[in-house]
Amino acid sequence: MTPSIQPGHLPVHAHGRKATWFELFFDLAFVVAVAQLSGAYAHHYDLSGAAVFTVAFLAMWWCWLGHTFHATRFDQEFPRQRLVGFGQIAAVSLMGYGASAPLDDRAWAFGGGMAVFKLLLVLAHLNERRWRGAAGLIRVYAVLYAAQAVLWGAGIGLSGAGRLVCWGLALALDLASPWMVARHTAAVPPHPEHLPERFGLFTIILLGEGLASVVHALDHGGLDHGSSALAAGVGLVLSCVLWQAYFDRVKGHGERHVSDATAGRRLRLWAYAHVPLYMGIASMAAGNVALAAPGALQLGSGALYVGGLMLAVGGLVLLGREKT
Repeated sequence: MTPSIQPGHLPVHAHGRKATWFELFFDLAFVVAVAQLSGAYAHHYDLSGAAVFTVAFLAMWWCWLGHTFHATRFDQEFPRQRLVGFGQIAAVSLMGYGASAPLDDRAWAFGGGMAVFKLLLVLAHLNERRWRGAAGLIRVYAVLYAAQAVLWGAGIGLSGAGRLVCWGLALALDLASPWMVARHTAAVPPHPEHLPERFGLFTIILLGEGLASVVHALDHGGLDHGSSALAAGVGLVLSCVLWQAYFDRVKGHGERHVSDATAGRRLRLWAYAHVPLYMGIASMAAGNVALAAPGALQLGSGALYVGGLMLAVGGLVLLGREKT
């Protein structure tokens, strides 16, 4: 990647930019963390498990999103940027350890990883303050991530409702963050090719978890066991169908050019549409494993699995409406 123009302006988008080798390595940390979370959900495949899974998954994904939006605007593969990135990988590893019990026994690890990651996002943005054209965007993100770091850190020392309130507020800030920086989006747009590619790669990560769950389902009883074979077969077919729907039908990874407020609004809606898609794919991966056990398919567990499928389909529908 070629260093950008002089300080005081904005980084120039390199034509045809692709994900870097570091970004692919960075994604592996999330592969592990999501696998840990999915495994915990598969062993507690009920409404309570679904609630914990939802909170933890959204919190982790928004960390990935924060890193991705920073990188697509500012990353030039400088040593200081890589140093911050390695720190973020360490934070995700800590989150992954805590993901098996993020609200109780390992809350210190999950919350601590989140707090450190958010602090590193503050540092990453402050390191780019030489780009005066992005000063407003950098300021909003720095304040936002600092507030979240405090909330995640404070939640570690609390228990019960207090922890849920702190972490709920931190997650609410994540959900609102695209609108908090909306007025800066057109002035400091993300890379039109690189950003959608990164979303496509995260889709691949989750679909890969779906394929891994096929193997785990077979481990429960092998091909000669009815429930295992059925769960594995359904998981395999749906993973392939969802891949084709995302990449071939709705083309969710298509270029996203942002030149005005309307395009910025469409970018936000496109990004939000990935939330139900990702939640659905990840939930179904856990369901493939959970439903492979003999007698596991009951009304409640079946409803959870269908609910995950409906979330994924809903996300695809929204992406189809937000085609460029």
